[in-house]
Amino acid sequence: MSSFQNTYSWFFKSLANQLLGTYLLVTAFALAIVTFWALFTIKAESTRELHNKLEVEAVHLGLEIDNDLSLDSAKATERIQAAVDRHASKLGYSITVVNKQGHVLAEAGSEEPQEGQNISSDPEISDALAGILGQYRRPVGAKKAEWMYVAYPVRSPFETLGVIRVGIPLTDLNQRLNQDLIFFLEIIVSALITTALISIWLARRVTQPIRHISQLSREIAKSGDITALVPVQRTDEIGELVASFNQMIGRLREEEKLKQDFIANASHELKTPTMAIGSVVEALQAGAAEDPELRARFLRSLENLVERQASLLRDLLDVAQLDAGAKIQWSEDLRLSDTIKEAVEQIRVQAEKKKVQLNIDLPPDHLIVVGNGIQLQRAFINLLTNAVNYTPSNGEVRINVLPVEDGHVDVNISDTGTGIESKDLPHIFDRFYRADKARSRSGTGGTGLGLAITREIINRHHGTISVDSTPGSGTTFTVRLPVKSQIGQEQSKGALNTSEP
Repeated sequence: MSSFQNTYSWFFKSLANQLLGTYLLVTAFALAIVTFWALFTIKAESTRELHNKLEVEAVHLGLEIDNDLSLDSAKATERIQAAVDRHASKLGYSITVVNKQGHVLAEAGSEEPQEGQNISSDPEISDALAGILGQYRRPVGAKKAEWMYVAYPVRSPFETLGVIRVGIPLTDLNQRLNQDLIFFLEIIVSALITTALISIWLARRVTQPIRHISQLSREIAKSGDITALVPVQRTDEIGELVASFNQMIGRLREEEKLKQDFIANASHELKTPTMAIGSVVEALQAGAAEDPELRARFLRSLENLVERQASLLRDLLDVAQLDAGAKIQWSEDLRLSDTIKEAVEQIRVQAEKKKVQLNIDLPPDHLIVVGNGIQLQRAFINLLTNAVNYTPSNGEVRINVLPVEDGHVDVNISDTGTGIESKDLPHIFDRFYRADKARSRSGTGGTGLGLAITREIINRHHGTISVDSTPGSGTTFTVRLPVKSQIGQEQSKGALNTSEP
């Protein structure tokens, strides 16, 4: 039992052992089947060929002595014996001739001389006396060597005159079969050795990249270092696996860099208003509070800084919730017109303060999207807030909704503001990226997270967001969302109801 357990443990210890063991087992099984089939076929063919030779010899001898068998005389018996001796010495067979009563008339080369005896009880003789070609194999002599006998009936038109039995020991045949068996075993051993060598080479070639991946994975798990890659030296499936692993490492590097950048930017964003708040407090403590005008100005500045700090913290919390896949319900039926109206009401006061005109072209009430009302409204508020902030007084922000093909709808939010430079367009959805460097972090500029949050929310609604802008001529953001008729009833009943959409 212990050896079996050791073999079992060795077999499943590594993929290389499994490949090697499997190849050896399959090869040995296939060769064993071929060997047994070949030996069986060789033995059957050899036996049939030997039987045919014995039968032909018996027929030839029968044609030679058939007349003498019909004569019951000493001279005829002598001629029969001479013919038997001649044929037996020439071919090395055992030949026995019996009369129709089963008595031995002549014999030569027999292992057990039976001259004059009645051997009609021997199975092959009994069959031949009945007119049937008899064939039998049995052990003969002191050594019990196996012999093959063929008994041929010599017949006249009316009766069986006698029987000619030709026999030969099967020792040579068995020896040849044993030699063939040894030869086949040598082939099996050679094939297994060759298979083992090829299997070891192939197993190492297959498993070496996998071992590299496994080793590198352990090192990453232990140290967290993701700078190393596995060399790609193949183009097959294993090479694709290595390339995919390297791509995963590259993606992890990007994620790590983004995380580090995010932490650095978030720390800086939190540090700037915090230090500013501290400076304002110090100024008030130093005596600015005694001057009503200065006090009012510093308090307004302090209020703006606190609001900015609160806004940044809200944005950071939203980013963290979206990244962590917080348990947010994403399967509500939302009337798009209501969602847009509520978002517009949220920024209406801000637009009125800046004297920015809001022109709204609401969609029909039957346009239903599936998702989260609060989150989708947040995305539209972010876009509208940016549009109002970057549009000068007496400017215009327009919202219009256009159904498009394939069951989608486009929500266009356009402004007549300053526009975005072409070099900034590819990056405006990046976290903490600001296209307008003139708006400092302590001024009216945003946190740099609004558009990143907006894109993530739109993605969670299976939509897309794009931007088209010309510096000095305004900007248009286009949000494309699938309507419920396109999503299907199964999604409206919960296909989007997941904590990690």
